[in-house]
Amino acid sequence: MSKLRRADYTEHLVGKTIKRVHWRNDEEWKCLTLEFTDQTLCSFRFELAVDEEAELSDFASGDPKHRKLIPLPLVRQSIKPLDRE
Repeated sequence: MSKLRRADYTEHLVGKTIKRVHWRNDEEWKCLTLEFTDQTLCSFRFELAVDEEAELSDFASGDPKHRKLIPLPLVRQSIKPLDRE
């Protein structure tokens, strides 16, 4: 299983026409399969883990700028019950 965080598979798939897309999502197997009209398949198998990274991208200037967003700590607030009168 690849440990790449980002990958581009365009070179291998350019020009192919998708005939059908399958998504399998069960406890032991998570897979996205692309079936092409030339009788080939491309499968993406996933091992899921919770990971979070946020980025703000600005394309307005024509020179893309990407800025990593750092989250603020959560502040727990108490919630008052509704008055039931």
